[in-house]
Amino acid sequence: MHKIPEFRKNDRYKRSSYRAYNWKMPPIYDSSVMKVGKLIDLLDETVLREMPSNDFSIRILDVGCATGRLLYKLAKHGYTNLSGVDLAPRIIEVARKKLSNFKVNLDLKTADSEDDLPWPDNSFDIITLTGVIHHFYRLNDALKEAYRVLDKQGKLIILDPWFPIIIRQIVNSWLYFFPHDGDFRFYTPKRIDKTLTEIGLKNTRHRRKCILTYIITGEKIC
Repeated sequence: MHKIPEFRKNDRYKRSSYRAYNWKMPPIYDSSVMKVGKLIDLLDETVLREMPSNDFSIRILDVGCATGRLLYKLAKHGYTNLSGVDLAPRIIEVARKKLSNFKVNLDLKTADSEDDLPWPDNSFDIITLTGVIHHFYRLNDALKEAYRVLDKQGKLIILDPWFPIIIRQIVNSWLYFFPHDGDFRFYTPKRIDKTLTEIGLKNTRHRRKCILTYIITGEKIC
């Protein structure tokens, strides 16, 4: 039986995530993403449009980077200071191999994003969380950590699935008893927006990107 590490603040959702993304997902993650390829491309293009087009040296961190899909696209577009973090070391190794041919400053680390991101305060100009928010059991802690390592004047970008209220309640009730690959709860954009405002992010705004996705952006203005 595969051993699961002891996390500083453990919960069954984190254990589910670790099992999935360290053993199940590494060989199949990219092929499963390809099944919704057009939607994923749309979401990635949304993130890319939030990036400055006149400064390719900005420091970018992708939280929950998995196999490095978004980092790969950022590298292809010319961004050169890229970092990623994920809970599971084996999926990080897939990302490392995928980006090995790019001449970029790449920093990939394994860490619990709800607990302690392994970078100093004010380390990044842009932090992305795409399709990862619904994995967080301690949402406030995760967003506080992202805020901590975001530099002054930096931008936080979040994309996550959106569901009509009845469907969201049914899905969340199911996940409470039967966590699936570390999924914990699908939050509303208003809940995320409120949490970001409470931790100090400014100019937060959310909007629906497509029928099943929302995007939230905010700035660290000190």
